[in-house]
Amino acid sequence: MKIYGKYWLLVVLLIVVSCADSLLVASNLAGPLTALAISLFASLAGWYWLVKNIQKDQQQVASYLRNPNLTRPGFQRKNFFGSIFTEAIHKIEESDTELTSTKQVKTMLKARVNTLLKKEALLESVLGCLDHGVLVFDAQHELEFSNTAANPFLIPESDRLENHLDSSLSLGKALINNAVIPELSQLLAKTIERKAATQHRRIEFDFTVNGTRSHFRAIATNLRDEHEQVLGTVVVVENIGEENNQKTKHAEFVSSVAHELKTPMSGIKAYVEMLIDGDCDEEESQELYGFINQQIDRLTRLVNSMLNLARIESGVVEIKRHDCELNDILKSSADVISPNATEKDIAFSTELSDLYLPVHVDKDMLGQAIINLLSNAVKYTPHGHEVRLRSRMEDASAVIEVRDTGLGIPEDSLPHIFDRFYRVPENNASAAGTGLGLALVHFIVTNVHNGAISVQSKVNEGTCFTITIPLGHKEQKKKKQLASPANA
Repeated sequence: MKIYGKYWLLVVLLIVVSCADSLLVASNLAGPLTALAISLFASLAGWYWLVKNIQKDQQQVASYLRNPNLTRPGFQRKNFFGSIFTEAIHKIEESDTELTSTKQVKTMLKARVNTLLKKEALLESVLGCLDHGVLVFDAQHELEFSNTAANPFLIPESDRLENHLDSSLSLGKALINNAVIPELSQLLAKTIERKAATQHRRIEFDFTVNGTRSHFRAIATNLRDEHEQVLGTVVVVENIGEENNQKTKHAEFVSSVAHELKTPMSGIKAYVEMLIDGDCDEEESQELYGFINQQIDRLTRLVNSMLNLARIESGVVEIKRHDCELNDILKSSADVISPNATEKDIAFSTELSDLYLPVHVDKDMLGQAIINLLSNAVKYTPHGHEVRLRSRMEDASAVIEVRDTGLGIPEDSLPHIFDRFYRVPENNASAAGTGLGLALVHFIVTNVHNGAISVQSKVNEGTCFTITIPLGHKEQKKKKQLASPANA
């Protein structure tokens, strides 16, 4: 440790003072007691000066510590504690720098952790909103995560058994069988077992959820990192019951179309072959030409009906809904059918509500639906019977009834009456048809106008179709919404 000049001088003076009494006695300048007193006084003065200087240096160090500006030129040279103080300040500055750096790193890590937590929460929220069930297993085959849609495929902890897989796998965990239903546990086991061969495996199975049995598809995928190390396995379960129903309906539709087209085409081919062979006289030929013409008309009706239904369902036909008075639409539809009813000597009557029935509908589409119902009623009602068209208001809905006293519909046919190409077998001989008219009516009422349609019928007593659509004009609703704040 460096000792500065004033302290060296003090040390020399103290040495001289300690020898002063001996020098004074030896030189006969003072007596022993006087020399001792002088030496003691000089020593006390020297030590007093030393303590004062050290206290002064301490005070200076303390004042420098309190002062933000810790750098002082010549401080190390002038102060007894200068080198220690400078070294301490250096260490403090290094520690402060390290502390600042640590705080910055801590802040960055905290921000990164918060970001990751938000991303994790966002990811869990997204997975929770999916209709597909998602189950994630870690590398040890333990269930790590499952969303809400996957809950039906989990086995409650109270029902889990310590059973092991019926497989040659040594997975080391029985949770695959214990945590999920057997179908998924078997899929998961096979996926893990064959992870080297394929990354994906899928199965389809039937399962009951909330009392409803449906068909599901499950896809298991092995997850790997950038080094091809297995991180775990994810299983995605999708309800494909509706998809299968659509496929079935599509297949039935194609089959029905093929059948409906095949029948008249077979008749046409047979008649044409007879004409080509020349086995018919002039009168028979004319009769065959008439049959051919009828079959062509049947094909034309069928194709047109399919095109109309397809165009409306696919959105090719633009839906133009406007504020209308329901009775005006019903009157126009009745005027179209009235001549047909008169031709068959059918008593056709209208009993329309005296009230104004405001509706927001596509006038042409709804009119076509009413015409289809009235046309069927006239078609399947014998001569001399009755067809009636009614309208009324019921709560917040407009109700339309098309009632006849015709052949009626057997009870076992009622659930299928709105199916495409379905025709009541008992009534097929009564009138020609494609079986698409009521399907089109059902679509226009339910899908286009958010309404409902039902049917009641008794064989040989008649049939009643009831349509319900919402009441109200769109413009009036807007005015009421705008007026509400002012009225409040």
